[in-house]
Amino acid sequence: MLIDKIVDHALTTRFEDFPSDVVEAARLRLIDSLSCVVGGLPGGGNDAMLGLIRSWGGAQQATILTCGDRVPLQHAALMNCMMGRSFDFEVCGPEPEGVNKGKMVGHVCSTTEPTALSVAEFRRASGKELLAAVILGGDIGARMAVADVFDFDQNFEVCGTANAYGATAVVGRLLGANHDQLVNAYGILLHLMGGSYQSLWDGVDTFKLPGAMAAYNAVLSVQMAMAGFKGVKDPLMSPLGYFAMYGNQSDPERALDQLGDLFYAKGMHKLHPSCYGNHNPIECALEMVQEHPFDVEDIAGVEVEVPPNRVKHFLNQPMGPENDQARSLFSIPYAVANVLVRKEVRIEHYSEPLIRDPRVVSLSSRVNLVPKLPLGNNQACRLTLTLKSGQVLSRYRDAPRGWLVNPVTADEVRQKFWRNVEFSGVLGREQAARALAMLDDLDTVPDVSALAATLGSGG
Repeated sequence: MLIDKIVDHALTTRFEDFPSDVVEAARLRLIDSLSCVVGGLPGGGNDAMLGLIRSWGGAQQATILTCGDRVPLQHAALMNCMMGRSFDFEVCGPEPEGVNKGKMVGHVCSTTEPTALSVAEFRRASGKELLAAVILGGDIGARMAVADVFDFDQNFEVCGTANAYGATAVVGRLLGANHDQLVNAYGILLHLMGGSYQSLWDGVDTFKLPGAMAAYNAVLSVQMAMAGFKGVKDPLMSPLGYFAMYGNQSDPERALDQLGDLFYAKGMHKLHPSCYGNHNPIECALEMVQEHPFDVEDIAGVEVEVPPNRVKHFLNQPMGPENDQARSLFSIPYAVANVLVRKEVRIEHYSEPLIRDPRVVSLSSRVNLVPKLPLGNNQACRLTLTLKSGQVLSRYRDAPRGWLVNPVTADEVRQKFWRNVEFSGVLGREQAARALAMLDDLDTVPDVSALAATLGSGG
């Protein structure tokens, strides 16, 4: 069965089977994603979730990063994933290659990486074991994503489906599940997936819940299976299995292309907070403000040319005074206005109270998206700025920074680590440097609980 091939891949692939570039890609993903967990605590709704977890109590099994709380494993994984996604800043992907190159994966890494550290801490696993789990969980999650046709209007939220498959592989491998137990875990997981993209339209905290619940449910499914609880026998291909219930024009064979020979490992590393759909407009605006001195009062009009399918879209919503933090992350008008007003992009620009700056909010209502670019590249944009003097400025971009065709450097990922640390203000510089050194030398770390402790709280 297909599920047997996925499970074999998760459990029997050795660290020595990974090419060196795959290991380095996983290391950069961990540096990126864990720094976003550290920087993510101020995100919308996190205080509420953290308060609930603290009220529940329970076994002290794994650490909530930056807070230092040791809580039940599933709660630590859930909270760390929520924080990591809170500014939509974390590494995306991993990006598929081979016949699936260019297909949409989304935010698999936002679940697999924090989950892997939580479970590895619980098991006192080595750095090599952590890296292997990250590689295989990301590979499996990405393959499940590309087995479907991605559609914001048709699919379940992919972070609640594909991410859950990747995270369950992570948990099963690190907890020592055998083949039958991991198959059974996926049979249990079938009943614990889902999520809706409506959160992106509404601009609410629940946008990060599908990926966080994927972590929680991955832990729960594997632990239930290892305790003897029985699930669906063929969770992928049965008449009411995964592809029948959650799929959209599914082709399961796409998930198997070069399985075990080609690892989907390279992350799509963002250099700015917010949805990747904002990034080309942001870069266009940054080029303008860096090359042309003007004040926001000088602006007569702002036009963003996009493909037609970007106009009736959750990204085409301005930031209003009644909106919360999540809206700012999924708004091209806010992203452009923020740069034109502040001349730069900082993490705090996407947090309270700066999201309510009346200059940015007002200008965001005047940013117009127009359907002038052809279909085919959803990321393409041309930003045109008309000044009251009559001067017209225009910039075009097609591939955002961080994609395989326009990659960032390893140094830029490490700079991002420090941006998140400084924004958080929780970890001391020496403490953060120790954590980064452990990540850079993760292959030799005998017990990653030391890494979790170092990222755990200030001191």
